[in-house]
Amino acid sequence: MATLPPRRNPTPTKISKQHLTPLQILLQMGFPKHRAEKALAATGHRGVQLASDWLLAHVNDPLLDDSSPRDYILYACPTGQFLQQLQNFWEKSLRLCGWNGAHNYIPHITLVSFFKVPDEDALQLAQGLKSIMDRHGAILNEPLKLETYTSPNFMGFFVAEEHADYLKRIAMQYVKEVSNATISVEPHVKSLHLSLAYQFPSSQYSNLKSLVDELDPQMSCDWEIRLYSRDPRINSKQVHKVVHTYSPTESDELDLRSGDYVYISSEALSNSPDGWVEGTSWLTGLSGLLPESYTQRTAETDAWTLHKKISLNSSGESKHPQQKSAQPQMANNKDHSVFNNHEIKGQTLSPDYDSWVAEAEEKARSEGEENLYENLLAINKKRSEDQEMKGADQQRNVFIMRHAERIDFTFGSWLPFCYDEAGNYIQRDLNLPQTIPSRKEGPKGYLRDSPLTNIGIFTASMIGEAIREKNISIDSVYCSPSFRCIQTCDSFLQAMNKKNQLKIKIEPGLFEWLVWYPESLPDWLTADELIKAGYNIDENYQPFVNEKELREAKETCEQFYLRSAVVSRGALSASTGNVLLIGHSATLETCSHELIGRKPRSATEMTKIIQKIPYCGLIQLTSTDGKWEIVEPPTLPLTYSANQRFDWKILLN
Repeated sequence: MATLPPRRNPTPTKISKQHLTPLQILLQMGFPKHRAEKALAATGHRGVQLASDWLLAHVNDPLLDDSSPRDYILYACPTGQFLQQLQNFWEKSLRLCGWNGAHNYIPHITLVSFFKVPDEDALQLAQGLKSIMDRHGAILNEPLKLETYTSPNFMGFFVAEEHADYLKRIAMQYVKEVSNATISVEPHVKSLHLSLAYQFPSSQYSNLKSLVDELDPQMSCDWEIRLYSRDPRINSKQVHKVVHTYSPTESDELDLRSGDYVYISSEALSNSPDGWVEGTSWLTGLSGLLPESYTQRTAETDAWTLHKKISLNSSGESKHPQQKSAQPQMANNKDHSVFNNHEIKGQTLSPDYDSWVAEAEEKARSEGEENLYENLLAINKKRSEDQEMKGADQQRNVFIMRHAERIDFTFGSWLPFCYDEAGNYIQRDLNLPQTIPSRKEGPKGYLRDSPLTNIGIFTASMIGEAIREKNISIDSVYCSPSFRCIQTCDSFLQAMNKKNQLKIKIEPGLFEWLVWYPESLPDWLTADELIKAGYNIDENYQPFVNEKELREAKETCEQFYLRSAVVSRGALSASTGNVLLIGHSATLETCSHELIGRKPRSATEMTKIIQKIPYCGLIQLTSTDGKWEIVEPPTLPLTYSANQRFDWKILLN
């Protein structure tokens, strides 16, 4: 046999590419490039999960499409006992002497002052820092030598000359590493120091000095180089932490959620006649009036994003737990616009998805709510045994599919764009539907229950048509109550010429993991509303998982798998022939896992898997002699790219 000649230029298709970057994944999910880059920069390039949650949380942010660059800064920060000593000093000085300028930041030594970087260049800043520290070689093997200084205007520690030179070399090399045509960086030119107090009343000098004199600058300490960034809206604003939730009663008020931060100008605070001030939410980017008494001033750095931290005392990246993280947190929900900040004992958690999930699971366990899952466990065990006893049952197939492209992921803040002041829907783009069903909550109901785009409806039809062309029958259909899933199901069945023959069974058990919805589940369209809108809904269907119980429950990742398994087994027990389940990205994983005889994955493993499941992702499970396995789907993959909105007026410039 002749040997094949080597390909000189392999075809660079998306299909052949095995490892996609977070930016590429976000683009495949339908986010515009500039928004995806902004979200990755705002969340420290810590993955698709955080970035997509940030985008959904900022869906109504008026500056979501603004091209203003973020502010970046390079710090050397203490850790361990020395940091604890400084934090205790911060608390004492605040309690005894009131707020001063040092309270606005975490303890630090500035190495590179604030510099602006476009979002598309943000990733190279962290990569540059790692490259510098990898090449630097010399590791600090002794505590930084600090010298105490006090005056009527400033109190702090100055870095001794030999160690100051060491830090300055790092700063200079970093400046050279990252400077280019779009990034202008300069090292910090002042004497390197750690501020303890400044901008304080002269009357507090003696009290502050006595507190400074108690500090031991030679206490054992490890140091980290940290790269932070901040939203440019923080500049010249005070940062206040929300300590009491508040639901707006007027249209110009800001929704306050526990754990969020708000940016408030000093002028607004000093000129407020009634205790109401205008602020901007870190969580959503929205602005509005809020009661000042529902917030408490905190360090500006609490609302910053940490991009990279590297230890000066050991090789490699820092492993120290961060005592007072200044980073955005893990978003609670990958499938709707809430980006919730979680706190334990007054300290902000690191934006690490694993730790956030672990906290959520532990909270679910501690709060009980086991009855639903105890019942589900018993039900699923019985159904599994029954189906195993059947053994040689005829061959059956289960098809599990994710919903199609959704409007909010594609258009962002679409409700104000598409509804007039009278609440009438107006189609503003060819990819938006001509009409949208009315619902009892009004247009705001779609904020957490997004419809499909027209491309989404078309792609769902493509999958249904491909199944029909393979002469595959679908005998029963179960669907998540989310409107995007119901629309996907309807388009699929219509393409199969089965819309009038198969009623859609709305199954709450197919909804997403409850951890992503810590406050409440969305309000879904009722069966009557759906039927009125033309959807063929099975009004007599009794779901396997009761919606009321689901709304009241808390669940761990393992319980999420259990709930999904109950739906899969229940659908097989209650029907004959082939079954179609339509839900969310996680549905493909959790509804198939138990059938093929595998134990639940950890939360981290699950989320890594589902990030790779695109719109209209489809899997097929086949049973032979009672044993289920995942087989190659009957349809070809469906690949398409993002297409940015075209403004024809650019040709007039």
